[in-house]
Amino acid sequence: MVSCFWDCYLQQTFFQRTPTTALNYFNYFTEIEEEFVKRRGAHLLISSLDWSLIDTWKQRGIPLHVVLRGINSSFASYDVKARRGRRVNSLFYCQQEVEAGFLEYCESRVGGTHTSAEANGTSSATTNGSGISDQGAPFSRESIIEYLTEQQETIARLTVAHAADAPLAEAFSRATRRLGEIIADLSAASAVLHERIESDLTLVEEIILEGLRHSAGAATLEELRHEGDQQLRSYRKGMSPEVYEQTRHNFMARKLRERYRVPRLSLFYL
Repeated sequence: MVSCFWDCYLQQTFFQRTPTTALNYFNYFTEIEEEFVKRRGAHLLISSLDWSLIDTWKQRGIPLHVVLRGINSSFASYDVKARRGRRVNSLFYCQQEVEAGFLEYCESRVGGTHTSAEANGTSSATTNGSGISDQGAPFSRESIIEYLTEQQETIARLTVAHAADAPLAEAFSRATRRLGEIIADLSAASAVLHERIESDLTLVEEIILEGLRHSAGAATLEELRHEGDQQLRSYRKGMSPEVYEQTRHNFMARKLRERYRVPRLSLFYL
């Protein structure tokens, strides 16, 4: 069983940047948040830790429909127990059901050649070369250029604001230049390849994160690591070491971006 899981996990890792459909790919976070809030029965903004868990699921390539099924299964089990006066306050309550659903999904795919789109019940429609169907593309060229230009201007201002911190200012400067190149390429390209843009933006975010880590210093990083451990303590038993480490990493990255007021670049946030 473990072997089957890792065979499929490696396959999913390879395909994790091949979105199931345009809708699912660009609404992965919000679809999960909305489903959780709906099933909970009362509005509650999910925490930074919950967002870090969603980020981990996305990075591991867990399909949206598997996550949503896991959320519903978790609440179905909870509803049967009818714990009056108590509510599910964290998405981590659904973690084990999501993992079980992903394992089942992986085992069903071992030895197969299905694409992620097929696994999610969508047909392998004609794509634009990026793995995203040309039909129903979620964002126009103009809206992406406008969004990236705004983010570029924000990061350019951060370059000036942190001029005294040479390594961080250089990271912001590099990110600004890279965004300029992406915008120029997008303006001149004959087709909008959403996944390719997303991949480029991920690399730019890594440049910024590296600068943030360097600027924050070892003491702050240890403080954030400890905070992540504290927040994840009650959920650790239900998480594999790999998932735990990735979720803590995402939590620390989110906290660093919030501390320095760095915007996200991913098209998920458009």
